[in-house]
Amino acid sequence: MAVVLLALGSRGDVQPMSVLGGELVRRGIPASVIASHEYRDLVEERGARFVPVDISVAEVVANSRNRRLLLSTLAGQGLMLRNWVHRAREPFADAVASTVAPGDTVISGILAATAGMSAAEANGGRAATLLFTGQHPTAHRESHCFERWYRNSRRYNEWGAKVSWRGATSLGATLAAPIRRRLGRPRLGERGLTRRLDDHPILLAASPLLVPPAPDWPTHHVQTGHITDESGGPFPADLMDFLSTGPVFVGVGSFTGATGGEGLDILTETARRAGRPIITLAPAPDLVGRRSEHLFAVSGVNLEHLFPEVAGVVHHAGAGTAHAALRSGRPNVGVPFGVDQPYHADRLHRLGVGPPPVPFPKLDPARLAALIDELVASPRTAGYEQRAADVAERARAEDGLQRTVEALGRLGLL
Repeated sequence: MAVVLLALGSRGDVQPMSVLGGELVRRGIPASVIASHEYRDLVEERGARFVPVDISVAEVVANSRNRRLLLSTLAGQGLMLRNWVHRAREPFADAVASTVAPGDTVISGILAATAGMSAAEANGGRAATLLFTGQHPTAHRESHCFERWYRNSRRYNEWGAKVSWRGATSLGATLAAPIRRRLGRPRLGERGLTRRLDDHPILLAASPLLVPPAPDWPTHHVQTGHITDESGGPFPADLMDFLSTGPVFVGVGSFTGATGGEGLDILTETARRAGRPIITLAPAPDLVGRRSEHLFAVSGVNLEHLFPEVAGVVHHAGAGTAHAALRSGRPNVGVPFGVDQPYHADRLHRLGVGPPPVPFPKLDPARLAALIDELVASPRTAGYEQRAADVAERARAEDGLQRTVEALGRLGLL
């Protein structure tokens, strides 16, 4: 028996799966990670076997027409994701068919959950879904990533959360269809796939500090905590030199490709206005390094290691980045695009580690500079720093990786 992890999505989806896969290998359990080909190094460096899917997340984001408009709305993000899933369905099915063997356990992120379930059932194996934020239906708004849509009606909230869950799982129906066809499984619609998926275990790899547990989650829904990536070597000398200038980090994770060189120009102007150097993510490999006196662009740096070394963190509040910011002990604030990002950004603000979030589409150099000033050079900064340090101490005491492996064992998945 082996474990196959379906990590289809952005780096935030792939990285924790890779860490989990590497830990299973270290415990003597064969593990493979199926992900976009651009993440080969990420997976292999953490010790799991890598199975590539010949489609790139970064290229789709960078090459989409009107990408900034698409990324700034939930409908646009959904359209981009659906188009990407449609393009990925056949190469993904090839990878799954060549990897999942009889009796294997298949652990999938939400995007590939119904596909993973289909492959596991067809091979007499077991399946589980691994979530990174509060997506499962609940009447408790603070435990759901779309809490901003909740109202003062329990019936409405329960109905809406179920619709949201079906919408999230249905995104992967396009991926499940060719797998079910190849493996001789009966065709199921989106509702049928979701109902079958709900029969299998669900693990929530998120800190209870960021996603409070909901008392109405079912017994097979287990919250294990964030899967932290501790890998990574020392920083390059030029980055170490830049860190000595007291910079802030400003970055938008896997959305970086949508900002291009224009984004670096905006950050250069922001740094000038704020009087504070900035570290950001490079939108392309040829843009890595010191871009100006006040701007440095990095690539492949573990944010878990980088964030504690900066004065403050301005981030898009994706699940993985939000957890790294939570654990950093540094003041931080979210500038979300959409989906689960506004939820994480708001949760961090409620924890007291930084000012209220500002939606990314509303930012320009003047407003971003003012936000940086509020975060690291205002009368409220000392309070943010103390609260961030207190919260980080609690977050670092969690061992989400160990608890996830233990949960997999208790649920009969290992």
